[in-house]
Amino acid sequence: MLRWQEAATALSIRLIRAFAAALEQPEEVFAPIYAELPNQRIKLIRYPGRDLDEDDQGVGAHKDSGFVTVLLQHGVAGLQVETPDGWIDAPPRPGTFIVNIGELLEMASNGYLKATMHRVVSPPAGQERFSIAFFLGARLDATVPVLDLPPHLAAEAGGVTRDPQNPLFMEVGKNYLKSRLRSHPDVARRHYADLLSATELAGPVGPGSAY
Repeated sequence: MLRWQEAATALSIRLIRAFAAALEQPEEVFAPIYAELPNQRIKLIRYPGRDLDEDDQGVGAHKDSGFVTVLLQHGVAGLQVETPDGWIDAPPRPGTFIVNIGELLEMASNGYLKATMHRVVSPPAGQERFSIAFFLGARLDATVPVLDLPPHLAAEAGGVTRDPQNPLFMEVGKNYLKSRLRSHPDVARRHYADLLSATELAGPVGPGSAY
């Protein structure tokens, strides 16, 4: 697993450098916010088959918060990507990875690069879907740098997709949390209910409370 993570990190950094070069920036322009302590994570994901009376949502529609996500898919389909014409399937292809652009690159490029909106539909009953996702982002205490694009690129930058539920989206840690809550809304609701219950048992929170 460690070797796979090292390889995925190296691949992701090569992609980040390529995006920087395409934006006519120094290839290491993002290094100060990911070097030494990047926010990196490997996730092994299993989607069990759903019964006919169950919701088919595997993961809700969302954008990843980091630089890039590198995804290795199993043979069962389910990943979908949003386009101007609606949702399309991103079927597994042997020997290939899916690469998602994250919100960090969208913000840094003022929308010239667009973060990939995607979701996963659970497989039907009797099947399972597996995938391995590697996420590479900046340090959680970092603030996203807005790049000074050359005029011909800046003219095509459509601006960042603003998120009214997350006005502090330029802060990496808060944006990462928002992405996690949006992609797993059922888990978020359960945790929120647990937090409310614990707060009620503890009594009102006032000055000096350790909360």
